[in-house]
Amino acid sequence: MGYKALLTLDLENGVSSEKREKFYEYLKKEKWSKLAGLTTAWKCSFNDDVTRESAIRVVKNDVAGAARHAGVSSYNAAVQVGKGEIEKF
Repeated sequence: MGYKALLTLDLENGVSSEKREKFYEYLKKEKWSKLAGLTTAWKCSFNDDVTRESAIRVVKNDVAGAARHAGVSSYNAAVQVGKGEIEKF
């Protein structure tokens, strides 16, 4: 069973809806899915051979890439990477 990542992401209030959408589209292209009903939470899964450290590096690169793609210069993010399933309630 590979690692799963839970990402929470806050873009600054001044980010336009167009930039926000470009940011989100980039994450979707990188295989992230938004958790329904949670405005800033995303999840993704990694193959069995990916280490925890590599998964964290990929997450950071994906978020930085989305920011560059959308022209977003300021954001706050946190990630939890583990083997267990992500439970939403």
